Amino acid sequence: SLSRVSEVGGYTESGHSQRVSRLALAVGAEMGMSEAQLDDLRYAALMHDIGQLSLPDRIPSGATSMVSSEEQRRIASLGAEVVRQTGVLDRVALIVECQAEPYRRPGEPLDAGIPLASRIIRVVNAYDDHVGGSLDSERRLFALERLRGGMAFDYDPRVVETLGRVVERTMLLNA
Repeated sequence: SLSRVSEVGGYTESGHSQRVSRLALAVGAEMGMSEAQLDDLRYAALMHDIGQLSLPDRIPSGATSMVSSEEQRRIASLGAEVVRQTGVLDRVALIVECQAEPYRRPGEPLDAGIPLASRIIRVVNAYDDHVGGSLDSERRLFALERLRGGMAFDYDPRVVETLGRVVERTMLLNA
């Protein structure tokens, strides 16, 4: 139910959370995550935008990857707090909270303390913010190129490349 609240409330596009979840799971599986890790990833991906409910003004199309880093962190933090209120999903809350963190932060080691699931959601969410439910190959490839351009700081290169392989396979299947 929580995963659909942002869509029903008009904060995100219809189907966004489901698309992010499906694609995140495909990326996570390809990266070798365990079943337990994939379960946490699924729940976190479904609820990654729940923090948008606290916004006084909606983000156009709910595209959180298009707002400032500070606003992304605020949304993620508020979403994590909602998840923590359930009392049963602490690992999922951490994943939701960390999804707004860039891959590289000045003065810190690569991906220090950022769960792989959070890095996957960050990449897949940005991809879906650009592509939505479109099956257009050019749009998909453009979104991947945008993500590749952000690999220096924003996005984990291993996750972006894995997403690229998953997307290319789905494009071949849909051709």
